[in-house]
Amino acid sequence: MEFNLIICSSTLEEEIMGFFKSNGITSYTVLPMAVGSGNGGGTRLDNEIWPGQNMVIMVCLHEKQHEVLRNWISEYRKQETREGIKLFNLGLKEVL
Repeated sequence: MEFNLIICSSTLEEEIMGFFKSNGITSYTVLPMAVGSGNGGGTRLDNEIWPGQNMVIMVCLHEKQHEVLRNWISEYRKQETREGIKLFNLGLKEVL
């Protein structure tokens, strides 16, 4: 199993949920509001100076599903006009 942490613009929620549905990914956790700053997505602090919000999605996937997700995000990030999205793959020792 692979533990994936996706941090992205909240405007991508519908697109990501569509990707999950079309790839049989049914178990995940969404933290609907996060703020911060990063390369590729800019600063989003949900205020007048830095408008916008991010979201965090946590999902454990089998290796093949992880590779599909990784490839999808990698291809999305190559687009010239896009929203910010990062994928972090963290070591997973155990799931109870």
